[in-house]
Amino acid sequence: MSNRATRRAAERLANKTAAPTAANNISEAQLNANRANAQSSTGPTSPTGKATSSLNAVKTGLTGRTVLLPGDDAIIYQQHLHRYFTQFAPATDQEKALVQTIADTEWRLLRIAPLEAGIYAIGQLELADRFPDERNPINRQALI
Repeated sequence: MSNRATRRAAERLANKTAAPTAANNISEAQLNANRANAQSSTGPTSPTGKATSSLNAVKTGLTGRTVLLPGDDAIIYQQHLHRYFTQFAPATDQEKALVQTIADTEWRLLRIAPLEAGIYAIGQLELADRFPDERNPINRQALI
């Protein structure tokens, strides 16, 4: 950690443990109201709601623990895994874990080309009116 990062972490810790000041003192009524509001906003409680909210930060699925995204076909994913396990025929638990990791990584890597195509298509739409003075269509397309 750099000196600056260490200093900032120490400052944050000091701020958390510091005695309350007049600026952050609140009345007992306000404190009770805050506690009551906190009880009504505890997030999802059903298993379905929890599963849905667990994917809130998932954008591309290229990183993180989630391999199979909601839009992915579970049957095709299982076939993908079956091909890897058939090809490599892992015998031990460690080999099985390695084959699973390889298959999951390949599954994620297969998402990259469609993501790039989508980014390119959005760029084409959003930047189509830029570079009107470029006469060479090949250069204009490259600039867009």
